[in-house]
Amino acid sequence: MNGFEKRRNEKKIQIIHALTDLIWTRSLREIGVREIAERAGVSPASIYNFFGSKEELAKQVFYQVTEEVTDELKHLIDDEELTYKEKIKKIFYSSSERQEMLKSEGLKNFTFEDPSFKQHVDELIHKHTIPMFVKLIEQGKAEGKISHGVSARAIMMYADAISVMMSNPEARENMDVGLRKEMTHLFMYGVFGNEAEEK
Repeated sequence: MNGFEKRRNEKKIQIIHALTDLIWTRSLREIGVREIAERAGVSPASIYNFFGSKEELAKQVFYQVTEEVTDELKHLIDDEELTYKEKIKKIFYSSSERQEMLKSEGLKNFTFEDPSFKQHVDELIHKHTIPMFVKLIEQGKAEGKISHGVSARAIMMYADAISVMMSNPEARENMDVGLRKEMTHLFMYGVFGNEAEEK
């Protein structure tokens, strides 16, 4: 990468980070291109040159955040020194922290309807998220924390049902921070589970 390409790439990263800081708690509609540019230390024209539109930039923010979260999750699940229970606790608390950051207005920013965005999400789920959780489920079974009577397929179908529900605009509209955290708790620990229990 030559000097020009390096500076260009650095500018793109600055712009993505600038919007990332804003988009968690505010509606994309109220965030102006000029405000993003000022925060990134670039001209408004640079945003259009790099991304074409504010909406496309928002998608790039989503891609960047999901990539970081996926890498973090993979590193955690692949850690052979941690027990299943330790991994579940870490995943739950990490998810709770992100839910605190992402207010209801911010969540709506990540509900794009175009086919390329949906394809990205589907590939992320089926190529990365599902295989990682299947591996975690198998560890839980091996350690006696998950019943062998419940298949990985059944658990992932349950997760898929939650995903389908979250794709419903009306459901998202009513999904505040507290409710999202409760849904995460239900998925991680079940209806009658207790994260503090030791079996």
